[in-house]
Amino acid sequence: MANLSYYLPILIIVVVIGVVLVFGIYFLREYLRIRKNGSTCIYCKAEAAKESPRTYLFLLPISFGDTYDNAEKYLLSHMVPIMGREQIPTGRRACKIEVHLCSKCNKRQVVIEDFLLVRGEDYMKEYYKFSYEKFHPLLERWEEMEGRTDSGYRM
Repeated sequence: MANLSYYLPILIIVVVIGVVLVFGIYFLREYLRIRKNGSTCIYCKAEAAKESPRTYLFLLPISFGDTYDNAEKYLLSHMVPIMGREQIPTGRRACKIEVHLCSKCNKRQVVIEDFLLVRGEDYMKEYYKFSYEKFHPLLERWEEMEGRTDSGYRM
């Protein structure tokens, strides 16, 4: 018993370091995928790449410091399609949506970046990944608007 209590602090430190390393590896992998315009699949954790060059743009009815709960529900009910960055009023937040396709399970997901436009620069507030199916009607509505205005937003 005395030996176990002697080594217990060392064992705890080793376990904590191991947990930090595992989470660090997952974080680093996700960060690198985002940097090369990809993401991690929400279904199987394989690499998911941007499916098309199109980036959808939506306006949110909130400003800089506002927050919201249940992001998926809030975004689905409050995002308004817009065709360009010039349509973002000062102090209002917007979202960029990209559709990504998993290289392993072939499922689609949406990657959403909630940002504030300040002096032409995007300041990211939140980053989300959700199932494509729920956002598909909203993306179709954006495409219908694009067809009417013929000046879609591209990044």
